Amino acid sequence: MHTELIGKLKKLGFTENEAKIYVGLLSLNEATAREIHEFTHVPRPKIYSVLERMAKKGYVEVKKGTPACFRSIDPERLTEKLKTEFLLSLNETLKELDSTGHRKANAVKLESVF
Repeated sequence: MHTELIGKLKKLGFTENEAKIYVGLLSLNEATAREIHEFTHVPRPKIYSVLERMAKKGYVEVKKGTPACFRSIDPERLTEKLKTEFLLSLNETLKELDSTGHRKANAVKLESVF
Protein backbone atom coordinates (compact mmCIF):
# COMPACT_ATOMS: atom_id res chain seq x y z
CA MET A 1 0.00 0.00 0.00
CA HIS A 2 2.01 3.00 -1.27
CA THR A 3 5.11 2.11 0.78
CA GLU A 4 7.21 4.90 -0.68
CA LEU A 5 4.56 7.56 0.00
CA ILE A 6 4.12 6.31 3.56
CA GLY A 7 7.89 6.59 4.02
CA LYS A 8 7.84 10.19 2.78
CA LEU A 9 5.04 11.10 5.18
CA LYS A 10 7.02 9.54 8.02
CA LYS A 11 9.97 11.78 7.12
CA LEU A 12 7.57 14.70 7.51
CA GLY A 13 6.69 13.64 11.05
CA PHE A 14 3.81 11.21 10.60
CA THR A 15 3.83 7.96 12.53
CA GLU A 16 3.54 4.76 10.51
CA ASN A 17 -0.15 4.42 11.40
CA GLU A 18 -0.91 8.09 10.69
CA ALA A 19 0.69 7.78 7.26
CA LYS A 20 -1.22 4.58 6.45
CA ILE A 21 -4.51 6.11 7.56
CA TYR A 22 -3.97 9.37 5.64
CA VAL A 23 -3.08 7.54 2.41
CA GLY A 24 -5.91 5.07 2.96
CA LEU A 25 -8.43 7.87 3.43
CA LEU A 26 -7.26 9.50 0.20
CA SER A 27 -8.14 6.26 -1.57
CA LEU A 28 -11.40 5.68 0.30
CA ASN A 29 -12.53 9.33 0.21
CA GLU A 30 -14.66 8.86 3.34
CA ALA A 31 -14.76 5.87 5.66
CA THR A 32 -15.68 4.52 9.06
CA ALA A 33 -13.02 3.34 11.50
CA ARG A 34 -13.84 -0.26 10.58
CA GLU A 35 -13.42 0.42 6.85
CA ILE A 36 -10.13 2.22 7.52
CA HIS A 37 -8.90 -0.76 9.56
CA GLU A 38 -9.86 -3.21 6.82
CA PHE A 39 -8.19 -1.12 4.11
CA THR A 40 -5.01 -0.10 5.95
CA HIS A 41 -4.53 -3.03 8.33
CA VAL A 42 -3.78 -0.59 11.15
CA PRO A 43 -4.66 -2.54 14.31
CA ARG A 44 -8.28 -1.90 15.21
CA PRO A 45 -7.57 -0.97 18.86
CA LYS A 46 -5.31 1.86 17.62
CA ILE A 47 -7.58 3.28 14.92
CA TYR A 48 -9.61 5.61 17.14
CA SER A 49 -6.65 7.05 19.05
CA VAL A 50 -4.72 7.67 15.83
CA LEU A 51 -7.76 9.25 14.14
CA GLU A 52 -8.36 11.46 17.19
CA ARG A 53 -4.73 12.61 17.17
CA MET A 54 -4.90 13.30 13.43
CA ALA A 55 -8.15 15.25 13.85
CA LYS A 56 -6.49 17.42 16.53
CA LYS A 57 -3.61 18.09 14.14
CA GLY A 58 -6.12 18.96 11.43
CA TYR A 59 -5.08 16.15 9.07
CA VAL A 60 -8.50 14.47 9.02
CA GLU A 61 -12.06 15.70 9.33
CA VAL A 62 -14.68 13.88 11.40
CA LYS A 63 -18.30 13.58 10.33
CA LYS A 64 -20.28 12.86 13.49
CA GLY A 65 -22.81 10.08 13.37
CA THR A 66 -23.26 6.43 14.15
CA PRO A 67 -20.81 5.30 13.08
CA ALA A 68 -18.58 8.35 12.65
CA CYS A 69 -17.00 8.87 9.23
CA PHE A 70 -13.57 10.26 8.52
CA ARG A 71 -11.95 11.93 5.54
CA SER A 72 -8.46 13.24 4.94
CA ILE A 73 -7.90 16.90 4.21
CA ASP A 74 -6.86 17.80 0.68
CA PRO A 75 -3.15 17.05 0.03
CA GLU A 76 -2.49 20.69 -0.89
CA ARG A 77 -3.96 21.84 2.45
CA LEU A 78 -1.89 19.21 4.22
CA THR A 79 1.38 20.29 2.62
CA GLU A 80 0.65 23.97 3.34
CA LYS A 81 -0.15 23.10 6.95
CA LEU A 82 3.06 21.07 7.30
CA LYS A 83 5.13 23.80 5.67
CA THR A 84 3.69 26.48 7.96
CA GLU A 85 4.24 24.33 11.06
CA PHE A 86 7.81 23.50 9.98
CA LEU A 87 8.75 27.12 9.28
CA LEU A 88 7.26 28.27 12.58
CA SER A 89 9.18 25.57 14.45
CA LEU A 90 12.36 26.42 12.55
CA ASN A 91 12.07 30.13 13.39
CA GLU A 92 11.38 29.41 17.07
CA THR A 93 14.37 27.07 17.22
CA LEU A 94 16.62 29.67 15.60
CA LYS A 95 15.53 32.29 18.14
CA GLU A 96 16.27 29.92 21.01
CA LEU A 97 19.64 29.00 19.53
CA ASP A 98 20.51 32.67 19.08
CA SER A 99 19.47 33.44 22.65
CA THR A 100 22.03 30.97 24.02
CA GLY A 101 24.78 33.42 23.06
CA HIS A 102 26.78 30.59 21.55
CA ARG A 103 26.65 32.04 18.06
CA LYS A 104 27.85 35.49 19.18
CA ALA A 105 30.69 34.04 21.26
CA ASN A 106 31.93 31.96 18.34
CA ALA A 107 31.73 34.94 16.00
CA VAL A 108 33.94 36.98 18.34
CA LYS A 109 36.47 34.14 18.63
CA LEU A 110 36.65 33.79 14.84
CA GLU A 111 37.24 37.50 14.39
CA SER A 112 40.05 37.56 16.94
CA VAL A 113 41.82 34.64 15.23
CA PHE A 114 42.14 36.57 11.98
